[in-house]
Amino acid sequence: MRLLVEQAAALPAWRQREAFYARQEAARRPEVAEHAYTVAVLAWKLAEALKVHPVVASEIYDAARMHDIGKLAVDDAILYKPGRLDPAEAEEMRLHAAYGAELLSVEGAPPLYAEIARYHHERYDGHGYHALKGEDIPLAARIVQIADVYEALTARRAYKAPMPSEDALLAMAADVASPGFGRRSFDPGYLRVFVRLRLESDPSLSLEALAGPGGAARREKVRTLREFAGSDPMLDFAPGELPEGLVLKASGARLLYELDGGGAKVRMLALVQPNGAVVGGMAAEDLRAALSSPPPEADPAPSYRAA
Repeated sequence: MRLLVEQAAALPAWRQREAFYARQEAARRPEVAEHAYTVAVLAWKLAEALKVHPVVASEIYDAARMHDIGKLAVDDAILYKPGRLDPAEAEEMRLHAAYGAELLSVEGAPPLYAEIARYHHERYDGHGYHALKGEDIPLAARIVQIADVYEALTARRAYKAPMPSEDALLAMAADVASPGFGRRSFDPGYLRVFVRLRLESDPSLSLEALAGPGGAARREKVRTLREFAGSDPMLDFAPGELPEGLVLKASGARLLYELDGGGAKVRMLALVQPNGAVVGGMAAEDLRAALSSPPPEADPAPSYRAA
């Protein structure tokens, strides 16, 4: 790690360092470089679908190419171990995110590079590397995390066969209680957009391609995924689960209340749109009080916003 930092430090410009890292990764970790390229493409497409500014979407692509650069500092025996890692090995593997952030936290590097490297293993429910929750996880990292998990599931590795696309998407969308792996691991709005993108862009997942008696099981999976992609992202978390930025009413849905005109129990619950724009918010203690009290009798009809 130190040698890598010293070699990069000898290069005067950030773009030269970026190219140096890319060459090192391609030569020493070719499968990591291939994974990073696929993740970058998927993340870029998701960012575009979320209406992220084109300049930022392009930067997400560039930064995602470097998201696993910290694996250059991980021992080969750990990185390529075919079986389950022991606790010490798992901890060393986890450090690749910090190693990557260190390599990318240099003068001239866009902050997005280190941000994605450091936080792409966060989980929306707070069970990730740094225990960040909800919109506390940077937007770009939430995008790259989805692409990273999908590629890891569907790619062939020396120790595993590739998972079919529909099975990978179903695993990501599974309604599994925390801290289990499933839809609570991901931004609920972004995940649905990603599933829709895969259904639209993968010809093998079209119902037409699955016509015939042999495709019945896969057709049912695709129908389930279509239903999930069109479902309300505000219903993924149980009442009382309050990741920062993901605010829940007692029913389990995020709502934005209109003013009732009388001032009685007027509430504005925090919402964040898919593009990261904050719609409204309230202090955590006020929120908990609102959740624990019944709505006013003349509660106006809420307007739903996907997050």
